[in-house]
Amino acid sequence: MAADDLDFRPADPAEADALWALTLRSLDHWGHPTNHPDLIAQMSAEDAITAAYIRDNDTWVLASGDGTTVGYYGLKPIEAAVDLTYMFLEPEAIGGGLGRRMWDHAVARARTTGNERMRIISDPMAIGFYQAMGAELERTVALAPGFELGVMWLPLADGAESA
Repeated sequence: MAADDLDFRPADPAEADALWALTLRSLDHWGHPTNHPDLIAQMSAEDAITAAYIRDNDTWVLASGDGTTVGYYGLKPIEAAVDLTYMFLEPEAIGGGLGRRMWDHAVARARTTGNERMRIISDPMAIGFYQAMGAELERTVALAPGFELGVMWLPLADGAESA
């Protein structure tokens, strides 16, 4: 699938289950279901993207002209900031520049909220990506031995550019 055949569209609440399945495939790419099955089960029960989330928040899909979903992200307002709640790509799309494309789109959308910064709760395997994009690591939170989420922030003020 050619990168120039891809475009963003708002997510449809009816595709919540398909987007969660994409999330699980992406997590599997990094070995999380095998290495941390209890955490993945807890995420599935508590953190799965839902139709209500899509309806209530700024959620975008990156898809091909034939409708094939390649990735998605979701932005949710939180106290004095916006939260990049989800950002996942199909495993075969990881490493091809589409993460940067999704990031740029998400940052542009986040800036329209009027908030001064965006929070990212990062998968341990994505901390380096977000740092390369200009986000700053505030701290890590250990959820299990060998699995630490990064709490990261990106300034959104005018003139603050992603890397």
